[in-house]
Amino acid sequence: MTRLQTSLLLLVAVIGPLAPASAQARYLVPDRIERATVVDDDGLHQWAEWPEPKCASCKGTGKAPCQTCARFAKDAKVCPECKRAEKLLAPCRACAGSGKIADPLQRVPCAGCMGAGFLLCTVCGGGARLRVGSAKRWSVCPACRGTGGFPCAGCNGERWMPALAIKPSLAEAPFDKLLKAEKDLDKAIQAFAAFTPAGGAKTRKSVKELGKAYGYLKKYSPGFKALPKCTKNYMSKILAGAQFQGHEENEANTLGRLKSNAEYYLRHQKRMLELAKKRADLNIRASGK
Repeated sequence: MTRLQTSLLLLVAVIGPLAPASAQARYLVPDRIERATVVDDDGLHQWAEWPEPKCASCKGTGKAPCQTCARFAKDAKVCPECKRAEKLLAPCRACAGSGKIADPLQRVPCAGCMGAGFLLCTVCGGGARLRVGSAKRWSVCPACRGTGGFPCAGCNGERWMPALAIKPSLAEAPFDKLLKAEKDLDKAIQAFAAFTPAGGAKTRKSVKELGKAYGYLKKYSPGFKALPKCTKNYMSKILAGAQFQGHEENEANTLGRLKSNAEYYLRHQKRMLELAKKRADLNIRASGK
């Protein structure tokens, strides 16, 4: 296979399986991710060079319409995502503002914020202030205290998380280590699938359950190790909106969003483990060991 053929194959694998996670951000569909290999002179399968294709969401610009500003009034003064920049453009969530799709063997959208770089205040929708009932004046949001969002410890604002830390790496780990990591990953997948977000009086219990689900991957990911405490702090702030009507649903939906974000990372890594295992198995057969 020539370098040009390899690049075209990889480009189709990346651009083809994109699905809209929202109006502005399109992420790779985990189950459809492909990662080509080439056979070296020893008959072993090596990962082909990643071509870094242009991000389909932002068309390679690294910028996209701010998803947070779309939630609140045009006259808002604060936005944790675009900072009310010109034309309300923010770093693209799908590519973390790089304009290119990163090698899926190395990087994944953050399991906490899904590429936003922060956790949205769902009490005010990110607008940092509220006007309740018939009130004529805006009030500072009691949850975020006028910031519109909170730090994400999953990525520390980087918008992405590394692939699972399997020595020497997910891409080059031997078959037995990949299999061991996959067992823990499957436990996490099952824990998140079983988690049912609940608000109101059940919010704190739900936070504990979510923290336990994150814990299954703390050995392989600093981000997952940090997310239980981050989620606890985050939801304690969201509970400041318990004075408002419909807060139970908002709390459940907020936890549901965290669940969904984590599940994307898990599905993504499940697929990459499958591809890495396939390559490792082919090399075992090729080497006769």
